[in-house]
Amino acid sequence: MRNRWYSILLLLIPFIIDAGETKQKIGIDINRTGELRFGGIYVNSIGKKSYTLSLGGKVALEAKSIYGVTASTTFYTTNALFGKNSEAMFLDSEGNSYSIIGEAFIKAKFHKTQIKMGRQIFESPFIDSDDIGMVPNTIEGYILSDRTLQDTTIILGLVNSWSGIDANRPEQFTKMQSSGDDIAIAGLIYKGFKNTTLQVWQYGLDGEDWNYFEANYESNKFSIAGQYSDQDSGNYAYGLDGILNINNLSIHIAYNKIYGVMSNGFGGGPFFTSSEDHTIEEVLNQEAKLAEFKYKIDNLTLSLIHVDFDKGENETDYLLNYSFGDNLSLNLIYSEMYNDGRINKFFVNYSF
Repeated sequence: MRNRWYSILLLLIPFIIDAGETKQKIGIDINRTGELRFGGIYVNSIGKKSYTLSLGGKVALEAKSIYGVTASTTFYTTNALFGKNSEAMFLDSEGNSYSIIGEAFIKAKFHKTQIKMGRQIFESPFIDSDDIGMVPNTIEGYILSDRTLQDTTIILGLVNSWSGIDANRPEQFTKMQSSGDDIAIAGLIYKGFKNTTLQVWQYGLDGEDWNYFEANYESNKFSIAGQYSDQDSGNYAYGLDGILNINNLSIHIAYNKIYGVMSNGFGGGPFFTSSEDHTIEEVLNQEAKLAEFKYKIDNLTLSLIHVDFDKGENETDYLLNYSFGDNLSLNLIYSEMYNDGRINKFFVNYSF
């Protein structure tokens, strides 16, 4: 009980202490940002019910850049209300509240090259934050990005450990590979053609090379995209994606086909047909079709997503997102997974 309320107090410190006075006292120019997050989840899966209400969020402190070098740290916390609860998606590996320094890095930028060293958020096809709960995935390692070439971003990285919602032990950083070796990452993103983004990625894991390719064309009226990925040993997948925008209505269709068995990697995965819970990973020769209708009016967005999996249980998601302004938002999510059960989630987010 003491640890949970101590974590909540730490989260609220930025509201209690005036940031301007703090800078003068400690003599360091620090930028403070953060988010309060109140979330709830109820899962009814194959007759087993679990739930959690949680209060958490994050506080980030970043020192002012000196000669292109800065340091940053982010504290994350999730605290089950009304005692220990039962749905682990919001909690640690033992079903308890927890807090963690999820980000702690030094960032150095010289001309058009940047390197981040330490714990950080990293977004890529097979390693991503997957921020669908109270605390996202973060990784520990070295990420270099370079934009020296026109319209081109080159990413090189070595990462070795992670924490967060998809990790086996969300409450601490653990090795991403059983060998303990680093994962080597190389990526190239090119935007030299009008409205077009091309991506090429490679991940070097224990005895395997994972490759990912994506091409996307996007305009105000529509977008089309294609993807291909292979993960050694004859396991590969391709996908097609299309979105048509008609005034406030968006119509989205997608298709994926796997030959062999594919993994989402370390996060939610890159596949076009991923729903809120189910994806095409870990099923032999899986095929999926997605249809989505999204309607936006003012600050309200309503979405209906249905994914048909030929060898797994289908899923239909109903989403409502409402923004009360620049700092406050509400998200309601209902996932019908038919014979696999159902998930209800909500989030209230306040950023500062």
